[in-house]
Amino acid sequence: MTFGKRMKIALIGAVIASLAGSLFVLLLSESARMLTIISLIVAVAVLGLVLVAQFILEGKPAKVRVPVFILIIVLSVCTVLSVALYNIGKKITFPGTSDEEAYEELCDMEGVVVQIDEGNLSGWRIPATAVAEGEPRPVILYFGGNGENSSHRVENMLSNEKSSYLYENYDFFFMDYPSYGDNDTELTEDSLYQFTLDAYNYVSSLDTTSGITLLSYSIGNGPAMYLASQDDVNIDSMIMLAPYNSGYDLYNANLNIFYGPLRLLVAFKLPSYKYAADVECPVTMIASTDDEVIPYESSRNLFSSLSGGAANFVTVEGVLHNDFFSSPDVINAIRNCLEAA
Repeated sequence: MTFGKRMKIALIGAVIASLAGSLFVLLLSESARMLTIISLIVAVAVLGLVLVAQFILEGKPAKVRVPVFILIIVLSVCTVLSVALYNIGKKITFPGTSDEEAYEELCDMEGVVVQIDEGNLSGWRIPATAVAEGEPRPVILYFGGNGENSSHRVENMLSNEKSSYLYENYDFFFMDYPSYGDNDTELTEDSLYQFTLDAYNYVSSLDTTSGITLLSYSIGNGPAMYLASQDDVNIDSMIMLAPYNSGYDLYNANLNIFYGPLRLLVAFKLPSYKYAADVECPVTMIASTDDEVIPYESSRNLFSSLSGGAANFVTVEGVLHNDFFSSPDVINAIRNCLEAA
C-alpha cells in the first residue's frame, strides 16, 4: 500500500474517530471532559508520529523497519498511559467539588453563618456561639479533605449537634480550595500553597481574632503543614486528622507504582515531611490503624519528621477514613486538644 493510500485511510479514520470522540466527550461530566480531550490530543499526536515513521521507513529492510516501528509503538503507548495517569491522578487527588443545595441553605441562615467573599477567597465562617459579638475569640482555620467543599461541610456541621464543640468558643472558618465551590482559581500545588497564606492573612487580619488553631483532615494536612512552617505565620496549635508523609504515599496507596521515574507522574508532591521540620507550634496527629485511604505508617513517618514544639500522636482503631468526624474517640481527642489550648 502506498503512502498516499495510507494517508487517505488515516484521514478517514481520524474524521470518524473525531466525530465519535466529540459525541463521547459531550456526554461526559465537565470534570472528566478535560481529561478525555487531553487523551484524544495525545492519541492524535501518536497517530501522526506512527504515520511519519511509516513514511520514513518505507523501503527500508525489515530488520531495520520492524524493530524501529515496534520501539515507536512502545514509546507511544507509554506516553499515552503516562499522560492519562498524570491527569487522572491529578483529578482524583483534587476533584474540585461544589454543593449548590447546601450553598442555598446557608445563604438563608443569616446570623448563623457569615459568607466569605474576599478576593480569591470564598467560603463560610461560623461565629462562636458562646462569645459575645465583637469580642475577641480564637479561631479554627480548617483545611478539609479532597471531597469536601465549604458549603457542604459547614451545612453538615450545623445540622449535627456533635460538631457544635468546634464553634462554641471558636470562630470556625472553612474556605474553598482553588477550583472548589466558588473559588475559580486554577488549581496547582503553588496556587494551593498561596491559598493557605491568603486564608491565614484574611483570618488573622480580623479584629476579633485572638489566636489561630489549624484543624486539617486528609488531603488538607499537606497545605496546613506548609502554612504552619512559614516564618511569618503565627499558629497557636495544629490538630491533624489522618495526616500523610507526602503525596507519593497518597498515590501509592491507590496504585502502588509511583517509584523511580514514575514519581514524575505525581502532580501534587505535597511533601509534608519537608515542612514538618520547620513547624514550631504544638502539633497533635490523630491517625487510625484501619484507615483505608491514608496508610497509618505514612502518618507515623510524618510524626517522626517533627523537630520543634510539643507533639502528640493519637492512635485510634476501627475508624475508617470517612468516619473521623463521627468517631467518639476522634471527637474526644479533638476536644482535649482545644481545651488544653
